[in-house]
Amino acid sequence: MYPIDILLEEHKLVDRVFEIIEKVRDKLEDKEEVPATVFWKIVDFIRGYADVIHHSKEEDILFDQMREHDEELSDDVQDNIAVLIEEHIEGLDYANEMHKGIRAYRRGDPDAREEILDAVNNYLKIMKPHFKMEEDDVFPAMVGVLSKEEKDKMKADFERFDEILGGKEVHKRYAKIVDELEKAF
Repeated sequence: MYPIDILLEEHKLVDRVFEIIEKVRDKLEDKEEVPATVFWKIVDFIRGYADVIHHSKEEDILFDQMREHDEELSDDVQDNIAVLIEEHIEGLDYANEMHKGIRAYRRGDPDAREEILDAVNNYLKIMKPHFKMEEDDVFPAMVGVLSKEEKDKMKADFERFDEILGGKEVHKRYAKIVDELEKAF
């Protein structure tokens, strides 16, 4: 499995969470109740998996390696990498807003539903096109500029990074969370 395949596999899991978030949003918009545990699992996934596991690989390994090839990358790809890094920060900010709204929701705050809806809508508005940009622009550019040796090193770096965080078990834990959320919806 090449580094791009690893990242695309991780995207598949995150895409499943996007679908769950959309279903949660629809329930909130319809004034239906959503158990707080669902929200906690979503925020845990965004913070722990999407941000720490996935985005860290992109920023600290992939993008760093690609910077060594700036002269081979188009200005658009370089600009998109900068945008992607900023969107990682924004996505995490919206997850933190969700967390804040969830705490208020759990306490019965009548404004909490709207706070959560705003955070959810903003998160999806940024992150869904974000993945498309990565898949359609940045990842193919990576394939085009990195040597086999660099890709092999990147794959090993990804594996070492995962090991630091708990190896395959941490991926299994988050996959289980997604399975549980899908069963709830």
